[in-house]
Amino acid sequence: MGESITSNTIIERLITMAQGVEDTSSHMLQVLSSAPISPELIEKTYRQDLLQFRDVVTKGKEGLLDYIANGRLSLIAYKEFYIEAALQMECIMSRLEAGTYRLLLSLSLERNLPESLVESVRGLLRELQGSSIALVDMLRASEGPVKDPAARRKLLDDKFDLVSESEKRADAIYREALAMVAERYSNEAAKLLMLKEVIDSFEDAVDCAYNASTYVRLVGLGLLS
Repeated sequence: MGESITSNTIIERLITMAQGVEDTSSHMLQVLSSAPISPELIEKTYRQDLLQFRDVVTKGKEGLLDYIANGRLSLIAYKEFYIEAALQMECIMSRLEAGTYRLLLSLSLERNLPESLVESVRGLLRELQGSSIALVDMLRASEGPVKDPAARRKLLDDKFDLVSESEKRADAIYREALAMVAERYSNEAAKLLMLKEVIDSFEDAVDCAYNASTYVRLVGLGLLS
C-alpha cells in the first residue's frame, strides 16, 4: 500500500481542475463574443483548445483514481465525495465539448444562427463561469486548519448559494432558448434537433457544476466536524 496523503493534497488537485473549468468557460465566452460567430474559430476551439483545457481536468481525475488504486486514500474521510466532485468536473468538460461540436454542426446547416440563440449560449457560459469561480472559492476555503468554523461554514454556504442561483438562472435561459428554437424551426426538424442539443449540452454543463459544488460543500462541512 502506498503512503497515505492528506485531504489538502486532494483539494489542491481539485482546485486545479476547477480553475481549468473556469479557464474553459472564459475562453468559450471570448470565442463567442463576435457577431456573427466564426465557424473557423469554433472549429479550432473544438479540435485544439478544448483538448488542452480538458487535459487539465482529466489528469486531475485520473490522479485521484490512481490514489484509490494504490491505496493512498485509505485513511481519507469523505473520499467518495472528492471522487464524485472530480467526476462532475469532468462531466462539465464533456458537455462543453459536446455543445461546441453540435454548435459547429449547426453552423454547417445555418451559417448565421439567430443572435438570441447565441446570446443564450453566452448566458449559459456566464453562469458556468460564475459557478466555477465559486467552486474554486469553496475548495480554497476547505484547505488548511479550521480557525473559525462559523466563518468557514458561512463562506461555504454563501458560495454554494451562488452556484444554486446560477443553476436556476441557467434553467430559465434554457427554457427560453428552447421555446425560441421550437417556434422558429418547427418545420425544420434537423435544425430543431441540432440546436436543441446545443443548448441541452451547455445547460448540462451548468448542472454538472452544481453537482460538483454539492459534493465540495459536503467535504468542506465534513472537515469542520
